[in-house]
Amino acid sequence: MEKNIKGIDVSHWQGTINWNEVAKAGVKFVFIKATEGTSYSKLSYFKENAPQALTAGLKVGAYHYAKFATVAEAKAEAAYFLDSISSIALNYPVVLDLEENKKEAKKKTLTDAALVFLEAIEEAGYSAMLYASKYFLENKLDESRLANYALWIARYNSTLGRSADIWQHSDSGKVSGISTKVDLNIAYRDFTNTVNSFRSPNSRALETSSTVYTVKKGDTLSLIAKNNKTTVKSLVSLNGIKNPDKIYIGQKIRMK
Repeated sequence: MEKNIKGIDVSHWQGTINWNEVAKAGVKFVFIKATEGTSYSKLSYFKENAPQALTAGLKVGAYHYAKFATVAEAKAEAAYFLDSISSIALNYPVVLDLEENKKEAKKKTLTDAALVFLEAIEEAGYSAMLYASKYFLENKLDESRLANYALWIARYNSTLGRSADIWQHSDSGKVSGISTKVDLNIAYRDFTNTVNSFRSPNSRALETSSTVYTVKKGDTLSLIAKNNKTTVKSLVSLNGIKNPDKIYIGQKIRMK
């Protein structure tokens, strides 16, 4: 198994990215911000960049920036996040990014909420991961109750100083293909062999019955329609597709 696997994480702040250049630079994985709270005006950035990164050969995961302070709020945010990422066939962990406690929730309450969110990720068929700073994890959460989940820890230092699956060691890295500074990560574990197809049980059942199609290289909407004995107009309407000429590898197309 490869050790010290190089990765990055990005959000809309990174702007336009040349993913082929990123891949050539030796980056193996990326986490892309998908949502924040229960609404996020930059969701389109994830939906545009995740397929492009997958096409370039990177392992791609998604993260949600949490605003919750209660179990009820965590459930609502999890539902929003999972719905937002469901159209992309991700192949790396799905992450709860928990780094603020502005409502000053008690440690037990915030940990309860985090667990509800992480459990929702797993119930949807994804591999769940928690992101937090070293300080936040050790002081604001009950770490012992989160032991079942993979950990992605931020600490901008020469050493991490604790165990983790992924270490975010810089927030000011430079990577070919990205014009801005970018977060740099090292994975100590190869998640490729532990992560499956990132489709929920319901999606698997639908695909088995041939009602959902996953876009492959070389596909066009007209070709998919022809092969499945339907029309482009029907697929556009059914899937809310804005541009029939723009579909992505890994995108799931509902047939009926």
